[in-house]
Amino acid sequence: MQAALAEAVARTTREQAVTDARNDLRELRRRAVEAGRDRSRKIIKTSRIDTRSGEIRYNPAGRLLRDWYLHVYMNALRATLGEPAVAVDAQQVEDMTGHLRRIRPDTKGLNGLHAVGVVRDVAADDAAHASAGIVAHLGGVAARRAVLHASDDRFDGDQLAIHVTRHWYQRCYDDHVHGATRSRQPLADVTEAEEHQVALTLGSGQPRRLIGKDGIPLLTAHGTVLTNLDRRLAAGEPGLISSITETEHHTDPTAVLRNRITRTWSELGLGDRGRWLRLAGAEPTSGDLAWSELNAAAQSKLIRLYLDTHRPDQLGVSFDGEVINNRPQLAAMVMFNHRRQLDARDIESMKGEVEADTGGRRIVDSEIAIRPTVGPRLEHG
Repeated sequence: MQAALAEAVARTTREQAVTDARNDLRELRRRAVEAGRDRSRKIIKTSRIDTRSGEIRYNPAGRLLRDWYLHVYMNALRATLGEPAVAVDAQQVEDMTGHLRRIRPDTKGLNGLHAVGVVRDVAADDAAHASAGIVAHLGGVAARRAVLHASDDRFDGDQLAIHVTRHWYQRCYDDHVHGATRSRQPLADVTEAEEHQVALTLGSGQPRRLIGKDGIPLLTAHGTVLTNLDRRLAAGEPGLISSITETEHHTDPTAVLRNRITRTWSELGLGDRGRWLRLAGAEPTSGDLAWSELNAAAQSKLIRLYLDTHRPDQLGVSFDGEVINNRPQLAAMVMFNHRRQLDARDIESMKGEVEADTGGRRIVDSEIAIRPTVGPRLEHG
């Protein structure tokens, strides 16, 4: 495949996967909202039977609690799915309790506060279960859409290009879903550098492992090898980078460099000093000397080595992944550390597909169910 075409395929596949993931998330969120409405009708009654007359009467307190459930549920769902949402705080709970007491003045003690708190907890729990169900369902949708995106007759039957494109689509689709639902690991997001590597694979026909066994890309956004230091920085480990003191801000650059080199020398043991001297081409026996006792030639060589090993363009090694020698289906799977191959047989296992009004593109149908045993029916009044 020509380089320009490979770049276009990698770019458009990523864009299509993100678009499909965004649309599927929006559709399943709409269904989850409907499921939440049904759930509120089942657990909160808006009518009650008068024990004296036997008549069915409207229960405004139940209506208020049902609206409160939907408010908490929808905002918790939106927050989990990465959309703008209102945080439900203690002040809102207190305000809702006040509204409930005005509607039902005969409410005893803390019963009103208890009812509002129970509805809030149930709604938040339901939203969490619905969000988890959406993410789990879209994991299967990604694989099926990937097969539809790169059919067996695409790229003139080039099996490597077909399967790499399928897994690249799945990778981008999953990345958008995990990013939107805030379930993505640090350093695991798709980057332009990774897209470029996919294009190189399509152009050269040599698949290289891009994702490690822990699900983290093996290259950074700058196209360099991901190091252990990068992982520790992403995890928020403190003390990895020395702070610049206030004194260094008011010192000329040569003094800063001299201070750092001499401090590094003083902190090294005799063995490390000897290795540093050998690498610099200086006399190894000078390791027991203080920095000021070294001759000018040794100091110059050590400074030159320090600069060579601490230049910004030397801090990252350009990524050159391991070539995967295997049949195309397995090579593409290993390339992205996926658990299963993406074959056309997956289309046959699709269930409940419906045609959506999206220009003929297919969407896999799913019912977003909320656990029906979270709590009992709530009655107030």
